[in-house]
Amino acid sequence: MGRLIKTGSHLVENDDELDIKGPEEGKIYPMSGIKVDKGFYSLFELKRRYDASPKRIILDSDFQREDIWRRENKAELVESVLMGLPLPVFYFNQDKYGNLIVVDGRQRLTAMFSYMDDNYKLNNLKILSVLNGRRFSELSPVQRTQIEDFQIQAHVIMPPTPDRIKFDIFDRVNRGGMRLNRQEMRNALYQGEATRLIKRLAESEEFSNATGKAFIHENRMKDKYILTRFITFYLHQRKKLQDEKGTVYVYKDDIDEFLGIGMDTLNYMDKPEISKIEAMVLECLKRSYYYLGEDGFRLSGGERRSPINMNVFETVMNAMLYLPAEKECSKVEVSDAVHKLIDTNEFRENIGNHRDSAQRLKWRLEQAESIGRSFKVC
Repeated sequence: MGRLIKTGSHLVENDDELDIKGPEEGKIYPMSGIKVDKGFYSLFELKRRYDASPKRIILDSDFQREDIWRRENKAELVESVLMGLPLPVFYFNQDKYGNLIVVDGRQRLTAMFSYMDDNYKLNNLKILSVLNGRRFSELSPVQRTQIEDFQIQAHVIMPPTPDRIKFDIFDRVNRGGMRLNRQEMRNALYQGEATRLIKRLAESEEFSNATGKAFIHENRMKDKYILTRFITFYLHQRKKLQDEKGTVYVYKDDIDEFLGIGMDTLNYMDKPEISKIEAMVLECLKRSYYYLGEDGFRLSGGERRSPINMNVFETVMNAMLYLPAEKECSKVEVSDAVHKLIDTNEFRENIGNHRDSAQRLKWRLEQAESIGRSFKVC
């Protein structure tokens, strides 16, 4: 059984995949899969990528802190650049399409790009005080060129570095602040249609009702994690996932790789496909709420109300996929069929150790489909 972790007013069960180390701790990394290059970029080149449409450098990842730098901090950074002082190393992740996601250095790049856009004046400079009060456009041509030509050094995490290794690198780089869980890191790596879809679903009334508002104060993306799992399982069952060779993806017991491929697939779907997936998830949530109420994703038994369980969530949601339209079946019969599965010792053992192995995952999804299809005619 998974651990119970208190998060505000509720508990979330089976969420150790969200931890920094996760269930793979102690697994040996294949050295051939680690690729981190050193690169030098001019501020002009990076800003050109940032201004492109679509953007080719991502600064606004959800996992990053808000823009908390004061004007004095920003001005001092500009002063350091004009003086030619080296800046601490930046860390980027490069996706397979050549886009750069900023892992460490967002505040600095945001400050420089904002100044180059004339958004603020320099102030309180101690050394180059003659420049106080000047915007970028008010600097001399030589000074503007100095800024644009300034070279920053970056360590770039390159494909095909596995996600679990990227997560470890993210953790090491960001240890100065709040340590990120795996879904927060995943959300940073796969910005785009995937993150926007998951965000809309997590904030939907249907999700709130079906989960009994359990995630109303969630700030560590556990709600987004269980939704990401369900959608990725849905895509996998329909052979929508592809490996790096372009062939149908075969699950290899690596949940981090699996969910990453799922989010990457969503990012490059067209809008009609995204809309169909969104409608499917909302319909399954409505069905679950109708047939099972707000406790449909919890394990039963015990004196206290159990937390939302991620494996129950994905099992119930998969069962709902195959049910007839809402209100066509007996609530009692559907509820009995679901609990006949999730209350068994076999199901409890399945969601214990190695619950994300290919064999155990296949068993859960097959059981869920069997429940749904048994109500083909109500």
